[in-house]
Amino acid sequence: MLTRRSGLPDTSVMRLATTNVVSMPPTATVKSAVDTMIRYGFRRIPVTEPGELELVGIMTGKDVLDYLVGERRKIIERRYGSTFLPALHEPVRSLMRTEVYVITPYDTVRKAVRTMFEFEVGALPIVKDKKLVGIITERDIMADLYDVLEDTRVEEIMTEDPETVPSDITVLEAAEIMVDREFRRLPVVENGRLCGLVTATDVLHHVSSMATETSPDASVEEVMDVPVEEIMTEDVITIEPDVNIEEAALTMKGANVGSLVVTEGNDVIGIITERDIMYAIAERM
Repeated sequence: MLTRRSGLPDTSVMRLATTNVVSMPPTATVKSAVDTMIRYGFRRIPVTEPGELELVGIMTGKDVLDYLVGERRKIIERRYGSTFLPALHEPVRSLMRTEVYVITPYDTVRKAVRTMFEFEVGALPIVKDKKLVGIITERDIMADLYDVLEDTRVEEIMTEDPETVPSDITVLEAAEIMVDREFRRLPVVENGRLCGLVTATDVLHHVSSMATETSPDASVEEVMDVPVEEIMTEDVITIEPDVNIEEAALTMKGANVGSLVVTEGNDVIGIITERDIMYAIAERM
């Protein structure tokens, strides 16, 4: 059931959209893409033709991880012999997604939510006459429409028994798990206790910092052969399973994070993300 704000899903998507969109050209390098994501706190960057802002693709943090440790690692092996620094100069046109789901400025918030839900994406570029005019993300949706779930508890929509990793697992191994199982976050558990959280963004921070600290001939494996405890967030924000979704959403919004680890005593029993909340909103529309 929709709440007192039940008319808001039928307002223009531009009400929630970011209109001053950061984009990059197809010739931008992987390093430039990573640095831009870190600088602005974004998980994805639209790719546009210079000057025209015609949308030609989108580049995500997961694309970068796939390039370093996943299926697209073959590009590095073939062109750069697995050497880390030269691989960062690959243009994003080689890695970007060219099949991009979009909406128009005339579409509603409701359509945006349903489109993200249907195609399992976390953001939609907004295009008018082929030109990028905005973007709306799952975080925008969660922050605005969380009260659709006013009677819902965290345990009802969280992912139960999430994948966890020990603190001595390497960044390479953690990134491989993220790519293979399509996770963005991994709780780090030592001796049965939560001691950290490692995310795709943490891996990108490591990649960016090593671009200025590693030797020119270092391989990708060497650069990422460090324990996740060196890059993880130690002060993990947690929440209990019986807490209302409104509190969870406001906690994420206030801390500017995309997930909360769900704990019961010392045990990690789940994880809830802004995408979980956005999907739950979609199911109630």
